[in-house]
Amino acid sequence: MNASRPQPGLSRFTLPNGLRVVLDCRFPQPRVAIAVHYGTGFRSEPPDREGFAHLFEHLMFRGSASLPEGRFYEHVHRFGAHANGTTHQDYTDYYQVVPAQALERALFAEADRMRAPLFTEAALAEQLRGVEQEIRQAVHDRPYGGFPWPVLSGVMFRSFANAHDGYGDVERLRSTTVADCADFFAAHYVPGNAVLTIVGASEPEATRELVERHFAGIAARPLPLAPVLAEPRPAEERWVECTEPGVAATALAAGYRLPDPDTDLPGYLAHAVLARLTAEQGPPAAGLPPVSTSCGFFGPLDAKDPDALVVTALLRPGTDARKTLAALTGRWADWADRPPADAVRQTVGLMVGEHHRLHGNLETRCRALGRLEVLFGQADLLDLLPARLAAVGPAEVARAAGELAGSPASALVLRPGPVRSRPRWSSTDKGDVRAVDAGDGGGGGRNRAGAAPEALPPAPYGVPVWPRRSGLHQVTWENGTRVVAVADRRVPSVEVRLRLPLGPAGWRDHAGPDARLRDALARTRAEARAAALGGSIRAVVDGQWCDVTGCTPAERLPAWLAVLAELTDPHGGYAVPDVPPTAPPAGRPTAQRLMDDALRRHWLARDTADGLPGRVPSGSGPPLGDPRGGVLVLLGDLDPEQAVAAATAALSDWASASSGSARGARRTSVGGRLLVLRDPAEPELHLTLCAPEPEAATGRVSTTEPARYLATAVFGGYFGSRLAARLRAVTSGGYEAYCGRDVVLDTPRVFIRARVAPRLAEETLRGVREELRRAGDEPFTEAETEAAREFCTAQALGAFDSPVTQADLLRQLTAAGRDPRWLTGLPRLLAEVPAHEVARAGRELFAGIDMDTVLLGAITPDRASHLVTAVDGFG
Repeated sequence: MNASRPQPGLSRFTLPNGLRVVLDCRFPQPRVAIAVHYGTGFRSEPPDREGFAHLFEHLMFRGSASLPEGRFYEHVHRFGAHANGTTHQDYTDYYQVVPAQALERALFAEADRMRAPLFTEAALAEQLRGVEQEIRQAVHDRPYGGFPWPVLSGVMFRSFANAHDGYGDVERLRSTTVADCADFFAAHYVPGNAVLTIVGASEPEATRELVERHFAGIAARPLPLAPVLAEPRPAEERWVECTEPGVAATALAAGYRLPDPDTDLPGYLAHAVLARLTAEQGPPAAGLPPVSTSCGFFGPLDAKDPDALVVTALLRPGTDARKTLAALTGRWADWADRPPADAVRQTVGLMVGEHHRLHGNLETRCRALGRLEVLFGQADLLDLLPARLAAVGPAEVARAAGELAGSPASALVLRPGPVRSRPRWSSTDKGDVRAVDAGDGGGGGRNRAGAAPEALPPAPYGVPVWPRRSGLHQVTWENGTRVVAVADRRVPSVEVRLRLPLGPAGWRDHAGPDARLRDALARTRAEARAAALGGSIRAVVDGQWCDVTGCTPAERLPAWLAVLAELTDPHGGYAVPDVPPTAPPAGRPTAQRLMDDALRRHWLARDTADGLPGRVPSGSGPPLGDPRGGVLVLLGDLDPEQAVAAATAALSDWASASSGSARGARRTSVGGRLLVLRDPAEPELHLTLCAPEPEAATGRVSTTEPARYLATAVFGGYFGSRLAARLRAVTSGGYEAYCGRDVVLDTPRVFIRARVAPRLAEETLRGVREELRRAGDEPFTEAETEAAREFCTAQALGAFDSPVTQADLLRQLTAAGRDPRWLTGLPRLLAEVPAHEVARAGRELFAGIDMDTVLLGAITPDRASHLVTAVDGFG
């Protein structure tokens, strides 16, 4: 099944100023990811500067000599891209994902803030407020705030670098000055302490030329002295208890030192497998809770030594924390003597598959390459890890289990109590922290002589890069299901998506399909069997569709499809016939789901009154849904024709079956009805307005799909839309409103959704109504269309950032009746559609159509009717 794949390989070089560069151009993409990792994190902070690295990360987005006052984001917002930064123990990363045409501008922006960031009193005050809010939300106002990190690090470690709180104290941070920021930049943000990573660009030599153009001129400066992190392992258990008001359960966290991955990578990976196995198997004693585990405070291979394997659990009432930890240690001791070989092999297989799947994503891969390079000097370790993980067997896990069973734990217990208490960490060991002479060319956008750095003209934008067509094969089975297979060889796995409409019976009462699905999952043991193959399978119903989402190693696709075949067997020929159905899923449906359920019931009731198909016997059709209108997507490391043949062979009985389900007719009109869903506990008002698309009503297509795509964006589909501008003006924030298009029952619809505070309900409804009127009275202008065109054309390229995203969108578009090739052609189509056609599409979609309105919240029918009629006739 596998096709040939390019061999791993990266381009790496170092500029004369010390900047290390990693290029991965093996799989060119229409978008590129750029990351800059600085080898400075919160363990680099000196005493009395706790939280400074995090604060500084925020400041780095506020301006540089050539891009002051927020202009860093110009190329990000303009092209529907994204940029962010994070602070970790030993590094801080800044990353962007932009269309390929903005690559040089993104490099220019990163180089400018490496060369000459601007720190002002106003920006510092603004970011201090932002950091204070973040700390309050993450630690102070959140139940179990600070658990397990950063509190547990103070239990485990004794040196300042390892033990201190990386968030810091807000009052102490308020004493920060602009000069402090300049000094920190001068000392730590030097080219030799950084790694630049670029993934997705098509031409290595051309990309290297751009890097040299913008980064080579940045002056070299002395490297900062690295903090001394080494400290002895604990010689005995450490137990610290604290209290938390307003929580029902006692929380336990236990930390254990991990092997140093730089000197003992096999041992480190064995501990990573053991951590995963521990979460899956849990303590053996009856009445003890399940546990969660983390290899590293922030994930595997995310910090230098020392780092922690962390185990957490919420204890049931009456459960003793020490007994829970003793049971866990006993489980490890048992595994040291008798490792669960089958479970180890399955866990390793899952971890290998998840590694491939995760790093098929453009941004994730870029950040991982840079992280491994800045921490360990081994960016290429990312592509070696699957083989290194696969080498971990029962013997290695047994050795790791024995080490942990014999290691004293550092335990944190957080109990319910009347006041919040946290341990006060203190130590005489402040670590080896010495002042660093940063020399000239200091920070803050000014050198030691006080001269302002030169502002450079921003780099130009290039031309758009369109997605490349991949190998594709599609067929339609006898039962009506469309099957699409697409080659994507970034990772050695296959993404599988199945979408089936629930049909009239399921749309009317989705409890039936939900129960049948849970029964099928239980009887076939589909999730466990997919995991045994090194993959996954998940299935849900949402009132409209049954969606099956999965992935599998490419070589195991036929076996994975055999699991899917049993799940979709219309005769219920399950592998394990006597397993009872699982419990109903917990949790309240989303407001959008509740409103759409009500709308479907309303439309179906009207169909029945009009003599259209209504209820279908609940036992008819396959257990998951109606295959007519269904789609099966396979995307990954495959030969498309062979993959379609494999799917046809595996699902032959189902593929050739004729469904007896009656499909509903497309809706042709609506009556502008008001539906009120009263929920006294809902603090906000949720609104949905929708109607069938006009072409479904008239049977004609007067505008093209690209025109309707852009018209939806101009009206309310992105931050620069008419609807967004209107509601920013009338509500001054505190709302969410947008529009879109999808399929309800068998009908393409256009919808508007809003979520507002009740006090803003009338203003919001009035604003929506005014924009609907305006769509007819003031057609979309060419300037509006061009702004949306640039944004949407570039944003549409994000469909190809990962196989996961591409498979998801292919399922969505194909189920809506699109040809799968349309996804690849969409960006170019959006770039070429005439503005006058977009204006005409805007009038057709939004002007003069009578929409149904659904309101959900703590609202009476009379109040709802008043709201709607008060803004001109929605009732």
